[in-house]
Amino acid sequence: MTRRLTQRTVALLFLALSMALSGMVLTAGRAAAASDVDGPITRAEILSRAQYWVDRRVPYDQGGYYPDVQGKTYRTDCSGFVSMALHLSSSPSTVTLPNYLVPIGWEDLRPGDVVGTLGPGTAGDAGHVVIFTGWANAEHTRFSSVEEMGGAGAVHYERSINYPTNGGQFRAKPYRYRKVIEDAGSVGAAPEESGRVVSARSSDGRLEAFAAGPDGVYHAWQTAANGAWSPWQSLGGPHNAQLAIGPNADGRLELFAINDNTFQHRYQTAPSGGWSSWETFGGAGRDIAVGANADGRLEVFASGPVGVFHKYQTAPNSGWSAWESTGGGPPNSRIEMEKAPDGRLEVFALNNETFQHLYQTAPNSGWSAWNDFGGGGHDVTVDHNQDGRLEVFASGPVGVFHKYQTGPASWSHWEPTGGPANSQLTTTRTQDGRVEAFAINNDIAQHLWQTHANGPYSQWTDFGTGGTEITATTNADGRIEVFGTSHAGVHHKWQTGFSTWSDWTWLNTTPGPALD
Repeated sequence: MTRRLTQRTVALLFLALSMALSGMVLTAGRAAAASDVDGPITRAEILSRAQYWVDRRVPYDQGGYYPDVQGKTYRTDCSGFVSMALHLSSSPSTVTLPNYLVPIGWEDLRPGDVVGTLGPGTAGDAGHVVIFTGWANAEHTRFSSVEEMGGAGAVHYERSINYPTNGGQFRAKPYRYRKVIEDAGSVGAAPEESGRVVSARSSDGRLEAFAAGPDGVYHAWQTAANGAWSPWQSLGGPHNAQLAIGPNADGRLELFAINDNTFQHRYQTAPSGGWSSWETFGGAGRDIAVGANADGRLEVFASGPVGVFHKYQTAPNSGWSAWESTGGGPPNSRIEMEKAPDGRLEVFALNNETFQHLYQTAPNSGWSAWNDFGGGGHDVTVDHNQDGRLEVFASGPVGVFHKYQTGPASWSHWEPTGGPANSQLTTTRTQDGRVEAFAINNDIAQHLWQTHANGPYSQWTDFGTGGTEITATTNADGRIEVFGTSHAGVHHKWQTGFSTWSDWTWLNTTPGPALD
C-alpha cells in the first residue's frame, strides 16, 4: 500500500526535517497556514508562526494587538504570543491558557511545546509563558525559547528550567498543546501498548479504542476530547487478534491486527478522520508492536514460530518495505516497544523460556543483535521514567518483576514487586511524570505507582476483579484511563482526580466484545 504525500504535507515535513538538522533553529519567512483556528497543528507550523512575529520584532504591549500570517490579531504579550503560535481563536491569559494544554515531564519536551508559570494566581508579573525550541545544554537544565518579552518584544531567548516569575511565587512547568500533531522531524511519541485491547489519542485529543473479539475487531471513540464514548462498532477483520496502534507523522492513526491466519491493517484517511478498509499486511503470527522512528516513519515488529521479523515505512506517511528478519528473537513471543531519549526504538520480546532485547544503534538506523534480557515469563510492558530511562515489567508464576536502566546502556538486576501471578500488564505515566503499572489475571486487578518521578514504587493495591486483558493510556487533559476485558466485555475506569478513580463501567451503554 502506498499513499502519496500532498504538496502541503511535503512542505511541512521538509520544514520539520530542516529544523531538526539545524537544532530546530527557526527559519524566517511567511508560511502558508496548514491548520484551522483551534484545530490540530504540527510542531513545524507552531514554530513557523512564532517566527513570523520574531522576524517583525513585534513589540511587547499588554494592551496591543498584532496580526498573524493570515491577518488574525492576537494580544502582544507572552500568552497572546503563545496563543498566536498555537493558532487559537482568542488570546487567553496565563491564568486560562492551561485549559488548552496538558502537563508533561521536562524530559518529554519537544520543540513546539510550552513552558510557563500558568494557572490561578499567575496574572500580571506572576505569570510568563514561552515556546520551547530545544535544549541549550547536555544536562537539560537550560533550554532555548521563542517568546514575547517585556522590554525586548518577540525574541529568541535562553532560560533555566523551573525559572521563577518576577514575583518569585511560581516556577515554570512544561506543557503540551492538546491538539499538537507530531512532525516527522521530532523524536515523536512513545509507542502505545499492544495487546487484545489498545487505545491511542487522535490528533484532536480524542481517545480511540479497539478490542479484538472472536468475530473480529471492534472500535469505540470519545465523542469529544476527555469526554463520553460512542457505542462499539464492529469492523470485521482478523478474529481473536493481537492489536497494535501508532501515529503516522501527519497525525493519522494506523491500526494493525494479527492472528494465526492473517495480518491486516487499516488507517485514518485524515488526522482525526474516518478509517480505510482492512488491507493485507503480511502473513500470520503471534504478536505485534509498532513504534515511530525519530523521523516519523512507523516500524512494525511481529513474532511467529521462527522468531521476530520487522517491516518499516520507506518514508513518513508512505509505503512499506518488505518483511525482514531481525536475526532471530524468541519464537511466538510477546512483543513491546519503547523509545530511548535520543529517539532510538528498543524492542523487548518474551516467551515462556526466554526474554530478549534489541535496539537501534542510532536513530532511524540499523539494529543490534538480540541480547539476553532474562528468563521466560507470561507478559511484558515497557515505559520510560521522567528522566528518560526505560523501565521494564514482566509477569510470571510468582508475580511481577521490574528492571530499569541505570544509564544509557546499562540495566539494573531484576527486582521483585509482588503483584498478581501470570498477569497481563500495562503501564502509562501520570501528569507529573510518574510511571504507573496495572496488572490483571483471572482473579484480581491491581496497580502500583512511583511515589515520586524517577523514584521507588508503592505496594500493589487492588484495582478490581479479574479479567483477561488490560491497557492504560492518558486523556488529552492528562488523566489516566484504563481498559479491562473479560468474558462479559470491555470495561473502563478513569482518574477523577490526582489519586481518585471512577468505578469500572461499560463504554457508552454496550459491553463490546467478550475476550477470553
